[in-house]
Amino acid sequence: MSAKLPLEGIRVLDLGWRAVAPVCARMLGWGGAEVIRIESASRHDGARQMPPITPGKDGSLNASEWFNNFNCNKMSVSINLGHPEGKELARRLAAMCDVVVENFSAGTIDRMGLGYETLRKRKPDIIMVSHSLTGLTGPWKHVKGHGPMAAAMAGMNYLSGYPDSEPISPGQAFTDYVVNPHHSAFAILAALHHRRKTGRGQYIDLSQYESISLTTGSSFLEYTTLGRVRERTGNRSSYAAPQGVFPCQSIPLDGKMEDRWCAISIGNDEEWKHLCQEMGRADLAYDPRFSTFEVRKKNEAEAEEIIGAWTAGQMAEDVLLRLQGAGVGAGVVQNGKDLLTADPQMAFSGHYRKVQHAETGESTYDGPPFTLSECPLEVRPGPLLGEHNDYVFQQLLGLTEDDVNLGYVDGYIV
Repeated sequence: MSAKLPLEGIRVLDLGWRAVAPVCARMLGWGGAEVIRIESASRHDGARQMPPITPGKDGSLNASEWFNNFNCNKMSVSINLGHPEGKELARRLAAMCDVVVENFSAGTIDRMGLGYETLRKRKPDIIMVSHSLTGLTGPWKHVKGHGPMAAAMAGMNYLSGYPDSEPISPGQAFTDYVVNPHHSAFAILAALHHRRKTGRGQYIDLSQYESISLTTGSSFLEYTTLGRVRERTGNRSSYAAPQGVFPCQSIPLDGKMEDRWCAISIGNDEEWKHLCQEMGRADLAYDPRFSTFEVRKKNEAEAEEIIGAWTAGQMAEDVLLRLQGAGVGAGVVQNGKDLLTADPQMAFSGHYRKVQHAETGESTYDGPPFTLSECPLEVRPGPLLGEHNDYVFQQLLGLTEDDVNLGYVDGYIV
């Protein structure tokens, strides 16, 4: 018999759109919660057509690997939330759930007739989380946007880039994939624990950009403590020198030569000595330009040039192994293919999971970034649009076949 999953018995209604709320709900699904996602063919989530799309499946609402990955371990029910009867079905379903998640702009879910105050009248101990851009209250509560806007507002962009260049947006919406959903998942677990002790549900107001502000590290502490604003530093660090990414031997990738890089960070004088020895330049350890952190910082560009000349003719993986073996912090700058096909640690941990999807066939999804010793977590394929209509409408809500057929005819089941 398989071990009971930690969130088994918890039911979640996913009213999310695109990323933040759906990714949060996916995490709960990993933990064993029954997650039911409401969508409709008349107004489907745009993420269902987000690339990459399985080759040969253009136009399908079930072939976005993006959508399927971030909505694995869920059920899908097709309800038209623009129809009064559709709203009523959603309210009835919410009354059978423990948690509701959504990430519309502030006030939208209330105007839809599915706000917290409405739902708690039918289920007083319900837990609901809203992921609006700036929170539900305050002078910016009506500001709308997505992760890239929130990242800029929260200070991420200001710290990203080089000192002599403009702020840049992070390469991915870390906000949507990691920061916000992890914070809201933690808040939901705390609310479930509180409900178990008190019997009371609650409303969680997660401000996306307030959540993201935590990614800026100690930047605000520098201002409160030292009265200065932290500026962009590129790949360099205020407490390591030299630190950067250094060119390595190029390799073929997808029909062209791909630049390869290795990140190296020297945290103290001992590590600098070890690096110098590996480079065959033990003399540099005592060179007055580099012998201490302070002088290395002043001459960092020169040190970087020396290191780059040494790494340029080597494979990035060889640089990693040599320096790690010598006690020097180093890591290959990997791409998606590296992580999936060449990273021995990822292969050993089984992070990427193979699933069999009804329309896309075998696909590879993210897995949970942790393991539980007593109850291994499974990853199941993303749902087809409306795949679980029979289960939700007939088994959960108790509708007859005639009721369901009427819903299709009248347009509130689509």
